Amino acid sequence: MISLFLAPLAWLLMAFGIVGAIKALTRGGALAVVTRTLLVEVWRRGVLPIGGAILFVGLGLLPLLLGASTDVDSRIHTLLDYGQGWIAATLLLLSLLMSCGSYCDEVVTGRIRWLVVRPGSRWTLLPGKLLGILVALLVLLLPATLLLMSLVSMATDSTGLLWNPVSVAIVTPETLDVSDEDVDRYLALLIMEDPRGWGGLEPEQAQSKARSRLERRSRSISDGASREYFFRYPAGLEKGAVISIRPSLGRTHRSERARFRFHLGGESQEVIVRNGERSTVEVPESLTGATEINLDLEFLGAIEEDARIPAVIWSGSDAFELRVPAGSLVSSLIRSQLLTWIRCGFIAALGLAVSTFLGMPVATLLVLCFLVAAAGGGFTGAFDAAGGHSHGDPHDQDPSRIVIDLLAYGGEWIVGQLSSWNQHATADRVAAGENVTFREVIRGFASIGLLWAGVTLLLGIWISDRQEHGLGRDR
Repeated sequence: MISLFLAPLAWLLMAFGIVGAIKALTRGGALAVVTRTLLVEVWRRGVLPIGGAILFVGLGLLPLLLGASTDVDSRIHTLLDYGQGWIAATLLLLSLLMSCGSYCDEVVTGRIRWLVVRPGSRWTLLPGKLLGILVALLVLLLPATLLLMSLVSMATDSTGLLWNPVSVAIVTPETLDVSDEDVDRYLALLIMEDPRGWGGLEPEQAQSKARSRLERRSRSISDGASREYFFRYPAGLEKGAVISIRPSLGRTHRSERARFRFHLGGESQEVIVRNGERSTVEVPESLTGATEINLDLEFLGAIEEDARIPAVIWSGSDAFELRVPAGSLVSSLIRSQLLTWIRCGFIAALGLAVSTFLGMPVATLLVLCFLVAAAGGGFTGAFDAAGGHSHGDPHDQDPSRIVIDLLAYGGEWIVGQLSSWNQHATADRVAAGENVTFREVIRGFASIGLLWAGVTLLLGIWISDRQEHGLGRDR
C-alpha cells in the first residue's frame, strides 16, 4: 500500500516541526522557557514520537476500509469520515495526556517549587504549558491533514476534486420553522373555533399541542395540494445549485412512487420520487445570483391508479433543503481541522486546571468523563423540575432546599452548554460534502477557545497560586 509509505514522511515532517519550534523558542522570557520545556519533555518521554506514529499509521491503513468499492463519492465519504474521526480522537487523547501529565510531573518531581519562585514563572507556568501543547498539536495536525488530503486524492485519481467547489452550503426553507409567534397566532385561532376544548387546557399543554399540530401541517402536503417554500441565501445563488428532497410517503407505501411538480423561476418540472430516497432538481440558471427563492411545490399523488397516498411528510432536518456550491473540499477540511484544534485546546486547559488539585490518574479520569458527556451532547433535562401537577412540599422553602435547587439549576445550565461542543464537531458535515464557513471557526474560537478555555485556565492559575508547593520548608 502506497499510503503506508506516506506515514514515515508525515512522521518526519512532524519531527522537523517540533525541532524547529524548540529552536525558535531558545530566546524569550519565562513564557517561552516554559513552552520550550514542555515541547522537550513530551518529545523526550515519547508522547509525541509514539503518538505521532500511531496517528500516521492509522491514517495509512484507512484505504483498507474502502475494499473493492468503485463509487467515488462513497470512497471520499469513508476516508473523510473515518480520517477526521481518527485525527480528532488521537489529538484529544494526546492533549489529555500532555496536560494532565505535565503539571502532575512537576509536582511529583519537586520542580514546581523551583518554577514558582522564578521571576514571572508563577503566572506563566500554566499559559506556557498550554501554549506548548497547542504548538505540539498543531505540528501533529498539519502533516495529518496533508496525509488525509493525499489519501483522498489517490482514492479519486485526481487532485482537481480537492480544489473544485464541490462543498455545498445547506439552506433549509423558512416555512418549515415554526416560531413562538406562529404558535401564539395559531392557538388564538383554535381557541376562537373551540373555546371550550382549547380554552380549557393548561397554557403549557395548549402551547405544546398547537406547536405539534402546526409543525405537522408545515411539514406535510396533502394529495392534490400545493405549498409554497421560501429560501433565503444572502450570498447569492451559484450555478449548479439544486433542490434536494427526501419525502416520506408512509409505511404502507414504501414501494410506491409519487409525482411532484416544481414551479421555480418561471419554469415547471415534474419529478418522480420514491419513499425515503433522495431526489434533486436543478435550480434554473435564471436564478443565479438571487438571494431569495420562492418554490411552489405541488404533490400529484401516487403514479399507480390503484394506490392512494394521502399526504407526503418531510421527516428529518435534511428532508428538504437547498444545496448551493460554496467552496472547495480543501478549504472546508482546513476549517474543520481548525475547529478540532480549538477543541483540543480547551481539553488541554481543562486538564491543566484539574491537575492543579488532583493527581494524574484522577485528573485524566475526570477529563475523560467530560469527553463522554460532551460526546452525548450534554444531559439537558437531567435536573428535571417539578411539573405543575405535582404536590407542593412544605420543605421547599427551607434554605438548604433552596441552595440545592440553585446548584441543580446551575449544573443543568453548565451541562446543557455541552451541546455547543457537538455543534463545532464538523467532521461528519465535511464528509457529507457540506461547507464549513469561516464564521463557524470564529464562533468556535470565541466560545470554546476564548470563553471556555480562558475561564478554565484562569481558574487553574488561581488554584495553583493559592497552593504553597512546599515553599515554606524550602525557604
